[in-house]
Amino acid sequence: MNILIVVVTSIIFLASFPMFTYSFVVPEVFAPWLFGAGVLTACAAFAIPMVFLGRRR
Repeated sequence: MNILIVVVTSIIFLASFPMFTYSFVVPEVFAPWLFGAGVLTACAAFAIPMVFLGRRR
């Protein structure tokens, strides 16, 4: 289970890089939205392990 979460969050984190890159290529109307989605995706990739793999009680 732990390995699966790490693999999924790694894929999500790596998926945020193309969002950052494409935000400079798309029309200006969509650029801030795509860049913001990249930021939120990267933040989610860091938050998911903290929630699911938190400290054991």
